[in-house]
Amino acid sequence: MKLKFKELSDEQIQRISEIYADKEISWDTKEDMLAKYTGRSSRAARQWCERLGLTKPSEIVSPQYEEAKVKKHDRKKKYFLVTWAQNDTPVHEGLMSNMEAYAKHLNGDIHVIAGRYKNPTSVHTDAKHDSWSNRVTPYLDANRHNIHKYMSVMSDVKIQPTAVNPLSGTQSMSKGDSCIFGHPKVHMETIPVLEGHKPKIILTTGACTVNNYTDSKSGKQGEFYHTLGFCIVEIKDKEQFFVRQVTTDNTGNFNDLYFNVTNSKVTRNKTIDTAVMGDLHYGSHDEEVVSKTLDTLLVKLKPTTLVLHDIFDGQSVSHHEINNPFSQYAKEILNKNDLNAEVEDMLSFLERIKKFNFKNTVVARANHDDFIDRWLVTTDWRKAHPKNSLKYMEYSSAILSGKAKNGIIPWVIGEHYPKVKAFGRNDSYTNKHGWELAQHGDKGTNGSRGSLLQFRKLNTKIIVGHYHSPGRKDGALAVGTSTLLRLPYCQGPSSWLHSHVIVHHDGKAQHINFLKDSKGETHFTTFK
Repeated sequence: MKLKFKELSDEQIQRISEIYADKEISWDTKEDMLAKYTGRSSRAARQWCERLGLTKPSEIVSPQYEEAKVKKHDRKKKYFLVTWAQNDTPVHEGLMSNMEAYAKHLNGDIHVIAGRYKNPTSVHTDAKHDSWSNRVTPYLDANRHNIHKYMSVMSDVKIQPTAVNPLSGTQSMSKGDSCIFGHPKVHMETIPVLEGHKPKIILTTGACTVNNYTDSKSGKQGEFYHTLGFCIVEIKDKEQFFVRQVTTDNTGNFNDLYFNVTNSKVTRNKTIDTAVMGDLHYGSHDEEVVSKTLDTLLVKLKPTTLVLHDIFDGQSVSHHEINNPFSQYAKEILNKNDLNAEVEDMLSFLERIKKFNFKNTVVARANHDDFIDRWLVTTDWRKAHPKNSLKYMEYSSAILSGKAKNGIIPWVIGEHYPKVKAFGRNDSYTNKHGWELAQHGDKGTNGSRGSLLQFRKLNTKIIVGHYHSPGRKDGALAVGTSTLLRLPYCQGPSSWLHSHVIVHHDGKAQHINFLKDSKGETHFTTFK
């Protein structure tokens, strides 16, 4: 129903005034609400507010913002550091100084996305117009930049700082490009693409300003999830780029892959606390990704703890294909139905990593581990393939005798590599920084299917696997995969990505994503 201005009742005028005066929502949201309430266009709704004597939006003009709207990026730069700043709020000086030092070290370009939030209780508020700290003026950005053929910085998009899921509804804004949005939360998603298309990643930045929220429920939630940090983009060439999220400690010091930046000094990291590899599925793994992970990434970073997910693939006894005669024939021809051979392949990987002398090697109990246990329960031993008869008896005996309390795969690993920590479904294992590392991610609360939305509500930070699509929602992170990106059960558009998570000695975690170049070679950084 369309309202008429001359026929507005006192109640309708009051409702329009309430929407306009609401400090908890952005002006864009107000415009949408006013347009829906009046049945008029956004422009007409603005005019009605002016005619009612409310402050004209056109009066709130920020010279800083107008200049930020036309900011250009330096096309000659190969590194971009992108963060977010709230209006009328002090900058975190430690973070800002360290970002400048890192940008100087890399010869990079800093962009500070101009964010808005109305906090009438803040002592920093400028009553005349929005303003941003002079500290970020040289970097302030409210424009859109295509910094790479496949990567955009969406500085012109304003997302409410208290939004629970800031990336909601943004998935198609940049069409096929990966993109970065300014926001004080740190979230990441991979978007499904068709085979042959470049992976698409969307991320938020974290903030370079201190928290400054109202004392409302949404304001307190925003304060809790407010994260100091930024995104760094590395441009390798015309076809390839890399992007990572960097979060800082309370002083603004931070780590990014090989580098530590403390008190404006850039040094090289010699070790890290934890590395969590993308789901392995040994036998279906991508050998180039695994080799570069072990022989380049982990050799340089030397993690104290290595965490593995889905180390066993289980295709030899997969219940998904047990009744498919064509799959069974192919497995017979390729000798892919030999359970013993598949278990030995898995153990060969554990032997392979012994030389690295990780202090802790952790294997999370995963859904593909369950393939053996399910096969034992559902298969008549007399009808099992003769190749697997002895293993059927051996594993059944282990369960009946109580040796395999946590399942067959943890038991097998424990028998051959007793120093490896192979966990059960309900076990918990945290590193010294409080990251939960023993959960795979397929099991959610009360037996439901797991998801990052559920895990972000836990009373602990957590890193899981299972989805093959890396993601982050505040303190809940998921690794990607170490498998080939196209397996028989991955059909149609896919968000799978080769991706690990590392945890630095300051307890801050970041994804390390692998991408293929135009020659088909896999890389994860331009750093040497």
